[in-house]
Amino acid sequence: MKKGLIALAMLILGAAPIMADSYQVMFETMSCDGETGFATAKIDEIYKVESADCYAPDGSGQKLKKILVKKNNGTFHVFTLTAEEAKNVMKEMKDYMHARKKSLENSNTIIFRRE
Repeated sequence: MKKGLIALAMLILGAAPIMADSYQVMFETMSCDGETGFATAKIDEIYKVESADCYAPDGSGQKLKKILVKKNNGTFHVFTLTAEEAKNVMKEMKDYMHARKKSLENSNTIIFRRE
């Protein structure tokens, strides 16, 4: 009986759908005039990371980066951040995608994505 309950619990937990859109990335923002803050974005809504139209105000000569995050109405939120922070966000995205792929490869679960 006990083994049956454990097997049932494992089956239920193993069959739980992965909610990819619930994973969020938090990052530090920096405006072109040096104002800092932070933002969060759902990882599946990050559309693009590219160079911004201004340089870091610390005098390093590095261009700031911008992250485009999809909104529900088809437009984008645009966040500016340092090149180093953009690398951190991209690394976190790659790590997440690697873990998600590994989870799919090691699972017998079928995942349905609703859009």
